[in-house]
Amino acid sequence: MKITPQRILVIGAGLGGTAMLEIFIDDPLVEIVGIVDANSQAPALQIAKQANIQIFTDLTEAIAASRPCLAFNLTGNDGVTTEAASQLGNDNVVGGFQARFIWNLLTRLKKSNEQITNLAHHDSLTGLPNRILFYDRLNQSIALARRHGTSMATLYLDLDGFKLINDSLGHDAGDVLLREAAKRITGCVRDTDTVARIGGDEFTVIICNLQTPNASEQVAMKIIDALGQPFLINGKECSVSASIGVAIYPNHGATAEQLIKIADAAMYLAKHNGKNCYRIAGN
Repeated sequence: MKITPQRILVIGAGLGGTAMLEIFIDDPLVEIVGIVDANSQAPALQIAKQANIQIFTDLTEAIAASRPCLAFNLTGNDGVTTEAASQLGNDNVVGGFQARFIWNLLTRLKKSNEQITNLAHHDSLTGLPNRILFYDRLNQSIALARRHGTSMATLYLDLDGFKLINDSLGHDAGDVLLREAAKRITGCVRDTDTVARIGGDEFTVIICNLQTPNASEQVAMKIIDALGQPFLINGKECSVSASIGVAIYPNHGATAEQLIKIADAAMYLAKHNGKNCYRIAGN
């Protein structure tokens, strides 16, 4: 049996309107037939434009174009509820306390969804992108490089000496070191690049749009120098180093999986070459 979606007119394009659109815009049981707000710069209106939802600045015009519908007054103005009810009937308008309750519910639900998404895509210890988000960004970076005929690099790095510190000083000290290492690595790249922790003491870096042939080597050296500085943990000075493997698109691979595999292999060559250094794939 085909279910007819509930037609909804959103009155108010503030936070509540934004939450309502983002949560219900793809819901098969709900059809957002319009949104009305006097503020043409309201954030929810941008979402409505992208989704081809009708935008109104006049309430009477919005109701005439949208009926039959259920109107949600999220403005907090009871006079707006009264005006809408005079045209649609009381049973077809949600306003006042009910609307404020729904506003709070929707905004909290939106915030919770954002937090869940963030947890699903970021490492809980360092706050860096995790393996899932890293692969997503790597695929995007490869696609952009392919489209524009440019190069990009993937760095795979492992902390030398981390296990000794983690075993001798404890996991809490190891966690402190990993968090500080994440900050140092991030400080060596541009905002447009990506640093991710993909497990244990292994990190990856995406360097987008290489400007010069040796740009990836310069970044690798900066990271090695940054991580080579002593770490002060619980009053004790500790030292680690980094072994880094570098793979460049399109020279060394055409897919995310290929670049990671090749960069990982180059990293192990760096380890066998004495650690605290980098190796470019194929060199």
